[in-house]
Amino acid sequence: MATKYIDVPVTGKLRWVEVWFINNSSNPKGYQVNTSATRYVRSVKISQFNESTKTTIENTKQSSSVSATVGASYGPVSASVTGNMSLSREITDTYSGTIREQKDMSIDIEKTDTNTRNVQGYGKLGLYQAYFSAPGVDISLDVTHTEGFQPEPQEVQLMVIYTDNANDKPWDHIREVTGQNEDINSGFGGKYVWLKPIYTDQVSQALTDCRIRIQDQAWSGGNDLAKGAKGKFRYLEFNKDTNNDIKYTEVKLVRSAGQPKPISEVSGFDVLTTDINKDRKGDFLYLAFKARNALAIERLST
Repeated sequence: MATKYIDVPVTGKLRWVEVWFINNSSNPKGYQVNTSATRYVRSVKISQFNESTKTTIENTKQSSSVSATVGASYGPVSASVTGNMSLSREITDTYSGTIREQKDMSIDIEKTDTNTRNVQGYGKLGLYQAYFSAPGVDISLDVTHTEGFQPEPQEVQLMVIYTDNANDKPWDHIREVTGQNEDINSGFGGKYVWLKPIYTDQVSQALTDCRIRIQDQAWSGGNDLAKGAKGKFRYLEFNKDTNNDIKYTEVKLVRSAGQPKPISEVSGFDVLTTDINKDRKGDFLYLAFKARNALAIERLST
């Protein structure tokens, strides 16, 4: 039987992340910014990529009326990405390498930006880097942008997701900074509990504060982080202060066994919540946020 090829869509997210931001709006004098270090990371979890692709292929076969003989094998053989060419090439190369090698990949390179940039008097200037994420794939691209403001979409809230099986967790759930268990309810029984970020391109909806709310009674304002476990109810409580230009952007879980973890020990992050597991035995567990200026946000289209 002849090999049949069909196009299988794999959904990814492209966003801009702030590398640095300078607010010179109160200074009449301009100056130059000489160099800065930028990290370029490519991470591929082949098992997660293959599982997502397999599900998508099955759905595409059914919707396209594509048949396969009994015992036939199938899988991705090539990849291409539509959109801006300067972005697509790096993403396509990563996908192609993943399909060809069929193994996990992790690349972390620090590159020095040698361009000289002028910060105008009474002006503002930011450097933003393009990021792409999809099931099993995370790429920080060698593409930066300084014209105007086009930062990463801000976190508006965190969606709490319950599953009965660890394998059913959403592919874009929030990761733990050192690769430890990301199940909020781990070790306490009940449901598997995952957090998933929801993004907005509206400054007025951006998150400026997140607090852990622990109480004896159920609360209608959120979803219990301790779903199905014994003890107190645990919730996330958010604030969106439109008068505050500092917004929360990137978020990670921080898990620490045996002793509390101060924000000074969480590299690259600015804000740490109180302990989600307070007053119940187990690891210390926090949410860590990066806080960045977001004076204006534009929708990124590809």
